[in-house]
Amino acid sequence: DGKQFTLKVDFFSEDSQELLNSWEEDGEPSGGDEIDGELPKNLYPYQKHEIKAAIKEIEATEAGNGITDDQQKTINELNIYRFLCGVPSDVKGAEKMMEAATDAALACEENGGLSHDLGRSTDKCNLTTDKSTLRSVSGYINDSGSNNREHRGHRRWCLNPPMGEAGFGHGKNGYSAMWCMDRSGKGIRKPWSYPGRGLFPHNRLHGNSWSLFLNEKAPAADKVKVEVWKLRRRPEKAFASNAEIEGKMLPVPYVATYLNAINFEPEQGTVGKGIYWVRVSGGGVSEGYLVELY
Repeated sequence: DGKQFTLKVDFFSEDSQELLNSWEEDGEPSGGDEIDGELPKNLYPYQKHEIKAAIKEIEATEAGNGITDDQQKTINELNIYRFLCGVPSDVKGAEKMMEAATDAALACEENGGLSHDLGRSTDKCNLTTDKSTLRSVSGYINDSGSNNREHRGHRRWCLNPPMGEAGFGHGKNGYSAMWCMDRSGKGIRKPWSYPGRGLFPHNRLHGNSWSLFLNEKAPAADKVKVEVWKLRRRPEKAFASNAEIEGKMLPVPYVATYLNAINFEPEQGTVGKGIYWVRVSGGGVSEGYLVELY
């Protein structure tokens, strides 16, 4: 009958949202599906085939002494996220940390709730009510909940570059924990992010919170300006800090900073598969990087 209605994007199914978000106003899909030749290394740290091979290699890592196969699978899952986000992905499972994490999960189970103030290593662990340690990794990376929104501390610990060892354990009926406070590995000298720079699997992006991690303390949130642009095509080189960007600028209604982290949220429902340019400026920060969700 010719009537028109406006519906919020989140009214539709996830598949429909993805299709809508990948479609530009002129009816042309945002680029990113087909890759012809090698992508520029200055924007894409890894090619798609390199990512596939690296994930396969990490998944094939076998358990060492004192580590169960399930525990190793969880360590491998952690290392996959670390690889994709540009930090060292050679974290090892430590038997003593596994035992301590299990005890922390049991302490929460006995308490009937999560708390970092129960002793028994609860102050050294990420904690969750999910008994599955494997599933807990994506939960920590997502770091949802209003009490986590500003800090995204679980994510920050999972992606801490100098982490060399970690431990995972679960309770009898629920709860699990991750011993995360380790600095036995090597750090890095450049910023890192979630989602990571360059190609990033869309199924590894959880929720709508993104993070940029600096090598120094982040400025106050009111000093920081975060821009996220959805590009129409892959750029050949990085954009200058003051360059005009051809694409659609997405609303970023929430920005928070904590220690070295800048956490920001593109508006819910605006991000799907496609190519994005992130520009962060102010308070002494000047960072720009590309993320292509595929």
